[in-house]
Amino acid sequence: MLLLRQRILMALVVMVSVCVNLPTFAETKRQRRSTTAPKKPLAKAPTPAPTAPLVFVGEQLAYTATLNELPAGEGELSLRTGRNDGHEVYRFVAQARSNELVDYLYRRRDTAEATFAAANYMPVFFRLRSTENERQREYGVRYDPQTQTLVGQVKRRDRVKERTLPAGTVHDPASAFYWFRSQNFLPGSTLETEVFTGRDHYRVRARVIGKEKITLGTVQRQAIRLQPEVFSLDNASQDNLLPSETTLWVTADASHTPLRIESHLSLGQVVVELTGQ
Repeated sequence: MLLLRQRILMALVVMVSVCVNLPTFAETKRQRRSTTAPKKPLAKAPTPAPTAPLVFVGEQLAYTATLNELPAGEGELSLRTGRNDGHEVYRFVAQARSNELVDYLYRRRDTAEATFAAANYMPVFFRLRSTENERQREYGVRYDPQTQTLVGQVKRRDRVKERTLPAGTVHDPASAFYWFRSQNFLPGSTLETEVFTGRDHYRVRARVIGKEKITLGTVQRQAIRLQPEVFSLDNASQDNLLPSETTLWVTADASHTPLRIESHLSLGQVVVELTGQ
């Protein structure tokens, strides 16, 4: 099974989170918990004090992925503002897919949607529908205001498994993507937060290396270089789940739009680049 690391890697860039997948990483063992029927998201979001400036008014981004310079997949995402129970929220949608060549060996189709508070990036609702060859799964996170918890669910065929985490300091993949981007990227600093996918609980860390110029296509752009790291909080291991040679570049403006991510694997080099904005 080839799920875990590719899902985290592409979530850092395309966010389908956001959990976009490439057929190149190995899956680690996961702990699973028991089940209830899936529920609709509740309207109200948690309201801790804002921790980041509001820098997003909406966006549409498109990415392509290559493996050893050969086309491997593509994805796009959109973000818009809205209102939910009288509160301003962000609404996020993303899609990712392997291309026709990769489909012969490994067919992947993912769709993600999320709603999170505009004031503090706290989750209201997140769902990822994932198709791997002929297998379908659904992962979700919703905020429960009565218990002040994040309720995660994994739906596979007729089975639904559920687990909960305290709300307030934990993001889903989509809200984490924008929370990170909203922070001050000071050279030498390290940013980190906890991410809950509905099944797995991670600590995601980004080390800010500094500014440099990179070339996208034929255009040279000023960028900030980051080293992302992901650690499982579901087991005692403190190993970084991403390959050590993983680098992310984002724009040097306040939006910190992901431009490029590179990772060197046993099968070769994976590159994801921004192709439309």
